[in-house]
Amino acid sequence: MPDPAARRRRHILLAVLVIVSLILITAGFGAASGGGAAGGPLGALGEGASRIAKPARDLVRWIGDTIEAKGEVQDLRDEAAELRKQNVELRSRIRQLPKEAQLQKLIEDRRLEVNDPVAADVINHSLTAWATTITIDRGSNDGIEVDYAVVGASGEGAGLVGFVTDVKPRLSTVSLLPTPGLAIGARLEGKDPILTVQGAGAGTSTELELLGVPSRIEIPRGALVSTSGTVPGAGEFISKAPPDLPIGRINRLPTAAGTDEQVGHLEPLVDLETLESVVVLTRIVNGNRRTSGSRTP
Repeated sequence: MPDPAARRRRHILLAVLVIVSLILITAGFGAASGGGAAGGPLGALGEGASRIAKPARDLVRWIGDTIEAKGEVQDLRDEAAELRKQNVELRSRIRQLPKEAQLQKLIEDRRLEVNDPVAADVINHSLTAWATTITIDRGSNDGIEVDYAVVGASGEGAGLVGFVTDVKPRLSTVSLLPTPGLAIGARLEGKDPILTVQGAGAGTSTELELLGVPSRIEIPRGALVSTSGTVPGAGEFISKAPPDLPIGRINRLPTAAGTDEQVGHLEPLVDLETLESVVVLTRIVNGNRRTSGSRTP
């Protein structure tokens, strides 16, 4: 099939050749008549040729103006597309500002700068009852290792969201707290015992349970649950996260786990489904992290 653009170029070239030829003829007639206004038959012929050539010259001028106008239209379309892209990015940035402020406040309030925080963007969510994970755009090239604690901000507030469980050079997988089998030492707001927070099990990707709560302790609705950190004299318990990182709030009344214990039910403080950016804590401080290649502060 002939190329339309090539056909247009040939038409334009032909029109240009015609115009050039007519201009040369006109110039020749003008020279033959002495360039005066009254040139006799030759002058009249030259004037007639010039009149014949005028529509062609106007056509070429129109074609040139049209081509230039189309180029300007395309430039405007490209500029508009770029502005739309920038607008989307700006809206996303504006939407993120309150969350980044929450996260920065958490880092400052809990003095997490000593943990060498590394910021990362969430590039994939997998929130199911069997695999509650996110993928972030930082990996071993950025100093990320397995078992590093991850904090984030979204929804009600900022706090601990999970731990790194798989690392590649430029990507890492973070298992979120509701993941079955994942547990962390915790404290109930205003209470002393070291408790355990873990996922509520199959069937939910957002619910958490607070285990080991003595029946004598009241578990009020709305109470904050935070990480305990590594506590001296707590036997073999070593926390993977610093102390006092918010985890979630009690959202319904406890259920009995036996004669002496009850189970608290809580919802993560961070909305895991809308999480867009996180911070990975990459340095061990006061024994609050244990990895395969444990490092000292």
